[in-house]
Amino acid sequence: MTSEILFFRSLFRNDKAELKGTQGLTYDSSKLLWLGGLAFHWSLIIILARHMRFFTEPVAPCIIFLQNIDGMFQLGSPAFYISGIFIFIALMYLLFRRIAFPRIRLISLFSDYFVLFLVLGITISGFLMRHFYKVDIYAVKRIIMGILIFKPLTITDIGLIFYIHIFLVSILFAYFPFSKLMHTGGVFLSPTRNLKNDSRMKRHINPWNYPVKVHTYEEWEHEFRGALKEAGLPVEKKR
Repeated sequence: MTSEILFFRSLFRNDKAELKGTQGLTYDSSKLLWLGGLAFHWSLIIILARHMRFFTEPVAPCIIFLQNIDGMFQLGSPAFYISGIFIFIALMYLLFRRIAFPRIRLISLFSDYFVLFLVLGITISGFLMRHFYKVDIYAVKRIIMGILIFKPLTITDIGLIFYIHIFLVSILFAYFPFSKLMHTGGVFLSPTRNLKNDSRMKRHINPWNYPVKVHTYEEWEHEFRGALKEAGLPVEKKR
């Protein structure tokens, strides 16, 4: 479970199945997709953790430490975060993959493109807000802290780019519970991940299952014994 959550073990091992001539059904993996997915998810986690400085006072030392590590390659002021570049490259690759590969494009739905463009818009607006259309960070924190204590503030001179950014983030949070993004929590509830692989030795029964009348094989064979013998099919009981 840990290797799946932190390093995407199943994606690293296998990504596609296809028929190849005399080899039959073969399984293959795309290491580039694995790297893209890993870069996107880890960058997103780091960015979300960094943003916790806007929601807490005082800011936890671990958040400050993570922020310093992420901005260690500082080019001018403000700091240039590594996670911002990685998530942009990963998003562009995932979007290119859905558009360029015919089989992926065939199974792609509107919701798949919507999430990619939404996160890409959040990333670009955040980058522009930090490096080009600079906003007052202290004013941003005042607004967010005001929302958290149910005393929202209105600061008109903070800049339009901030409200575009927060609008896109709000759409993402509202859309999240109804989308495929819920695989974030679903992986923890996957029976193939969090249960022992001993189903051949032990039968696992859900405790909330209600009694169900079943039709056993012995009953089915007894019911159709005549037809089975007439068709020449083997039966377990001769009588």
